[in-house]
Amino acid sequence: MKLSRDSWLGIGILLAFILVTALTIKTPAIPYLSTSSAPDGTLALKLWLEQLGYQPAESSETLFDPQKNIATIFILQPTSVISDSEWKLLDQWIAQGGTLMLAGDNLQAQTAFDHFDFSLVHLDNQVIEFSASSPLLHSPVIPSTIKTKSSFWLSTFRADFLPLISTNGFPVMVSFEQGRGRVILSSTPYPFSNLALKKEDTNASLILNLMTFTSKKGMIWFDEWHHGFQSAGIVGPGQWLQRTPGGHALLFIVGVIFVALLLQGRAFGRPIPLLHEIKRRGPLEHVTAIANLNRKAGHRNEVLKQYHQRLKRHLGQRYRIDPSINDADYVNTLAQYNSAIDKDSLLNLLKRLSQKNVNETELLKLAAEAARWINT
Repeated sequence: MKLSRDSWLGIGILLAFILVTALTIKTPAIPYLSTSSAPDGTLALKLWLEQLGYQPAESSETLFDPQKNIATIFILQPTSVISDSEWKLLDQWIAQGGTLMLAGDNLQAQTAFDHFDFSLVHLDNQVIEFSASSPLLHSPVIPSTIKTKSSFWLSTFRADFLPLISTNGFPVMVSFEQGRGRVILSSTPYPFSNLALKKEDTNASLILNLMTFTSKKGMIWFDEWHHGFQSAGIVGPGQWLQRTPGGHALLFIVGVIFVALLLQGRAFGRPIPLLHEIKRRGPLEHVTAIANLNRKAGHRNEVLKQYHQRLKRHLGQRYRIDPSINDADYVNTLAQYNSAIDKDSLLNLLKRLSQKNVNETELLKLAAEAARWINT
């Protein structure tokens, strides 16, 4: 059975709907989420710290506001840049005694390190073994080497920081005080991941040592705000279309209708055949046609009147003489400015241009004479 054009169109629209639905359901995984059990998630760290007595704080999707009862904030591999207003809140929270653990090796993490005057620098090769640089890292005891991995080290001109782990003298994880609180920076988020805690005990010992740096006990908060889990209030139809399922469905329906109309390709009327040759009239033919129309209509008086007004405007334009005054006063005024002008000839011409019922021959003579005055 041969399908019609409309049937093929319906099948194509149905397949497009299935494809769009499949792509919408399959969303890429965000690394270092506290709710992810993937190898690069941090759910194991969250559950483990909860068993040790650290109560996780609830994350808000409408407001970024570190509360005073939060003792430690983990910002691990952020996917969005921390704004100046958010840094202001974080700095106030740290100064009041909070501990910020910031780890990452992407561009957003580099921007965050810049806030503390640190920068990421590439190591020659990825390192998988590090040494503890601080004598404070002994609770619990850490072996001589910490097995993790990093491709960067932290560079700075500051002198008030304490290196925690390093490789060949290059610090990979540092700590420093800020107000009554503390900041811990790591050029690698790997030690906090599910895979790192499962694979190597040294990573778990490292995390326990880092938790001893907290200046106060309390709740811990895994920052998902900078992993993209943000939802602002909906203002206006534009945001409703962009942020709600109903808006997405409406946009999809409009798109399907547009594609259907486009594929139909129906004409709006009968096709108009193109002319193979278009003859255009020349400017002289247009002038001749207008002249013939004036001749047949007997507009000689109007033509003379036009030459009369044009002549007075042209001669008096330089001296700002009003062309609407009578001819005698106009000529006398013009002669006061230009003594070389022939008053009698000009007045005679203006008088003849004002006469009525002239024949065509006289009209041509007056027009030629007026043109000479205008062109001189």
